[in-house]
Amino acid sequence: LSSPESDPELDSDADFKDTADEPLKNQPRVAGETLLENGVELGIYKAILVGTLGQSPIQKRLKNGKTVTTFSLGTGGIRNNRRPLDNEDPREYANRCAVQWHRVSVYPEVLGGLAAKNLAAGSVVYVEGNIEMTIYNDPITGIARRIREISVRRNGRIVSLGNGGEASSDESS
Repeated sequence: LSSPESDPELDSDADFKDTADEPLKNQPRVAGETLLENGVELGIYKAILVGTLGQSPIQKRLKNGKTVTTFSLGTGGIRNNRRPLDNEDPREYANRCAVQWHRVSVYPEVLGGLAAKNLAAGSVVYVEGNIEMTIYNDPITGIARRIREISVRRNGRIVSLGNGGEASSDESS
């Protein structure tokens, strides 16, 4: 018995011809030919989070004149590597350690304006965006700092799911 890998009949492509791929064979494929917004190679850099806003969204004007909206989103986490504070109840310690905070930046000005207007601290929000590393100079020390953030760009989403656990329902009038 011979294995299918060594069968000469299966290795021959003489009888098989696919005409649908003919134009693609003549064109060279270059890795990184299609780039995303910031010159990053095409790939999956997406995060989907559902959590609670820690504070109301803040809008900032960048040096290039565009507006970015930022907020912190708390999600339940599984890491519990912090030490309890003095005289802290074990339940408070467990709840404090279960929250992981994520920085979210919204770049489309219209979407950022809607987020700033309609979201408040304690709102439950669905966020879909790119995972990006932002590098900035600390104005106090002058040291270059790196932070990871969820960047909501033209391909991202923000959906308000309610305030403090109450799911909002869409009513058509």
